[in-house]
Amino acid sequence: MQSSFTFRSPTRIVFGEGSVDALGAELRALGATRVLLVTGSSHTIGSEGFRRARASAASAGVAVEVFSGVTSDPPVPIIEACSAAIAASGADAVVAYGGGSPIDCAKAACLHAADARLPGAAHPDAAWGDYVHGRIKAERTGPPLVAIPTTAGSGSETSSAAVTTDLVARRKIGMSDERFFPRLALVDPRLQASMPPALTAATGMDAMTHAIESLASRNANALSAAIALESARLVGANLARAFADGSDAEARSGTALGAAIAGIAFSQSGLGMVHGFAHPVGALAGAAHGLANAVMLPYVMEACIEATPGPYARLASAFGLVPTGDEDLDARAALAFVRELSKTLGIPRRLRDAGVDRELLPAILADALSYRNRAASPRAFTDAELHALLESAW
Repeated sequence: MQSSFTFRSPTRIVFGEGSVDALGAELRALGATRVLLVTGSSHTIGSEGFRRARASAASAGVAVEVFSGVTSDPPVPIIEACSAAIAASGADAVVAYGGGSPIDCAKAACLHAADARLPGAAHPDAAWGDYVHGRIKAERTGPPLVAIPTTAGSGSETSSAAVTTDLVARRKIGMSDERFFPRLALVDPRLQASMPPALTAATGMDAMTHAIESLASRNANALSAAIALESARLVGANLARAFADGSDAEARSGTALGAAIAGIAFSQSGLGMVHGFAHPVGALAGAAHGLANAVMLPYVMEACIEATPGPYARLASAFGLVPTGDEDLDARAALAFVRELSKTLGIPRRLRDAGVDRELLPAILADALSYRNRAASPRAFTDAELHALLESAW
């Protein structure tokens, strides 16, 4: 008998090469006349894809204003600046173009603008940090958000999650809210073809981590698990190829789809202790999120397999391996596949190899022990076990 569950994934996905060119028509269908286009401050703003997105909106008669101040794991001040830009621009829709950081920033800024800055605000002039730390609960829904991912990793284009960095506390804080689901995701694999190999590897392993942690979560359900398995299959079959040859259109398409549907899966199930460690590793050591996930994934997998091999055994067939029917053997075969993939991608084997100083371990552990999704882990780790796991990963 199936357990009861609720499944919600309201984001409309338009997938395929050239889908970015549909932006203008999609904005008009939403009734948008003026948009704020949110992106990073790197080379993204000068890319051909960004130019095409902007041109598509303009050709449909939609006025475009650009906010290009987003940095990695957007901190509170940048989200507040983006929120102010939404209010000042009079935008009736927001478009996020880039990796997970611009999309997360736009999600948070839309909610903050509606609740604290726009006419009828429930909490006028409230700081975003108050929402992040739970001192204020948002009451309003922001303008519709269109997400255009340029990396295959975060799944933010389809998820109800967003990450904010508290610079004072040196913490990355994840939030989940149904209002974070983008109204529309335009997933164009061609936009991801210019990712360099190292970025392809890190973002791809981020997507793999999302798939595996969603599958193994105690909160997984029949639908989320099926999607997570398909995500793992797509990423497992295509990531090494996309890493070796960025122009491989089939591989880019597979990783793009795998990353996008992983966001759907983990929005239902939550994530696990790989993310519990990766967030403080990123906040304290400056490691890129995907890289931190990639390093921690095999260690957390191995520790969970010792207690609960079942969910991981299901990965064997998804990875193209021949299942033996023995859960422990199949789970360990899946673990070996992940380790070999990481090796192929040039992922550092240990945290020390990724530039994490040993003196940071106590602070990383303290943050990880309070991870909001700790209870969703398939293994009920004790504090001492998490300490030992971190030591082994260093």
